[in-house]
Amino acid sequence: MARVGGRSTWFAWFAGLVSAAVLAALVWLALPMASVVADWAGQALRGDLLPAQAQGGSAALPSPSPTPEPAVAEAPDSPTFPSRCEDLYPGGLWERLSSDWSLTLDEAATPPPSAVPALPEAFGAQILIGCSWQGDAGRAVLTVATVSDRAAGEAARILGATGFTCAPDADGVRCERGAAEGVDAETHILRGGLWLASIRSYPGPPTELSSTVSRVWP
Repeated sequence: MARVGGRSTWFAWFAGLVSAAVLAALVWLALPMASVVADWAGQALRGDLLPAQAQGGSAALPSPSPTPEPAVAEAPDSPTFPSRCEDLYPGGLWERLSSDWSLTLDEAATPPPSAVPALPEAFGAQILIGCSWQGDAGRAVLTVATVSDRAAGEAARILGATGFTCAPDADGVRCERGAAEGVDAETHILRGGLWLASIRSYPGPPTELSSTVSRVWP
């Protein structure tokens, strides 16, 4: 039987149109999934390239180690440790000072009036006792404070660089500077977590620190 050419051509065209329609339908159905596939592929690539960040990033940026704060000593728990100005002086001297009507006493627990004002912060000081005698001739100030365990080293460094003479004192340091025109005499003793400061322009008593030192460090 001979083939009929017109029928074969028509069938081929029909099959092609059906295939094109099926392909178009598949593309139309796949369009909503395109963004999902793209997101999935992006996440997969990011997970492969940056695995630590994909898991939270904790391994990428290690947290800095905290800097330990210097320990600050507490006031000695002793019944003989001074708790007020009167405890820093021998009885006879205290009576003489307190009965001198030309002198006024301020017992506010404030930092010592040093020519180096940053000392309390550098030492981590907590002021316990302040005794400021003021008279016509000048002033005499005693201050007792607790300080950090680094304070003695800081005192030698800071005061030694600002005109003070510093020397070891037991397990601490003693820094001194004499009086000059417009400048008070200063003595700073730091040891055992305590700071005793003496600042004076007043020429009268108390002139000797040894009795006060023996009360702060018995």
